[in-house]
Amino acid sequence: MKKILIIGTGGTIASKKGDRISLDSPLKILDYVSCKNVKFDCVSPFCVFSENIDFDNWQRLINCLEDVDFDRYDGVIILHGSDTLAYTGALLANLFYDKTIVLVASDKPVEQSGSNAAPNFERAVEFISEGVRGVYISFDRLYRAIRTTSADENDEFYAVGKGTGFIKNPVFTPKNILVIKPYINIDYKNYNLDGVDAVLHTMYHSATAPESVRAFEEKCKARNIPFYFVTAKSRADYETARDFENIIFNSTVENAYARLLLTK
Repeated sequence: MKKILIIGTGGTIASKKGDRISLDSPLKILDYVSCKNVKFDCVSPFCVFSENIDFDNWQRLINCLEDVDFDRYDGVIILHGSDTLAYTGALLANLFYDKTIVLVASDKPVEQSGSNAAPNFERAVEFISEGVRGVYISFDRLYRAIRTTSADENDEFYAVGKGTGFIKNPVFTPKNILVIKPYINIDYKNYNLDGVDAVLHTMYHSATAPESVRAFEEKCKARNIPFYFVTAKSRADYETARDFENIIFNSTVENAYARLLLTK
């Protein structure tokens, strides 16, 4: 008999469809799945749509997991919304890399026709039953959480990069991180640095960024604000990226964001 802890946090997988999709019950998935030879324990530290998750929710989830006696369970399933699934997955992948945790989300409420809620949950149970350690995401298939990007407009998640090494002695420390995505004719004067603890600047798919970022990076340095580029590539080959410093390679934006929150 396998034993799995279910942690409900909300999201579509905990919702019902009426005129609008609204939160219903954080653990309702258990009424729609059939998993033989598995015993579930359940807790729900909070219940929100994942687009509304904040640092307080993350801290409550971390506290909940830190209180778990993992020796009593074969693994943990976290029911979560899909919008910020990759962010929470990256955070937990760095904090609990040696545990067996699967985050499960769905594209539609579980009772709605065509929902992937039940298959995603059952896939997580099957994976945990195999005894593999690590933090994963179950959404149409399994993804390593540390390599998973947020879903696109077609509800597709992707695994990119090779995955960065895990942080030694990570501690969740809330910070005000400004995330900037480059675009044509970007004007860095639009960004207010007051109260910013760090800047995380994404790069184009070729691991490049606008030339105008150099002056903005110097402005950050003058104010002692750490500045980082992030790319899923393993190197930056173009001349336009020459001399760029502090590039986080082989990483999703979500993983880089989580790692900045976990280091002093």
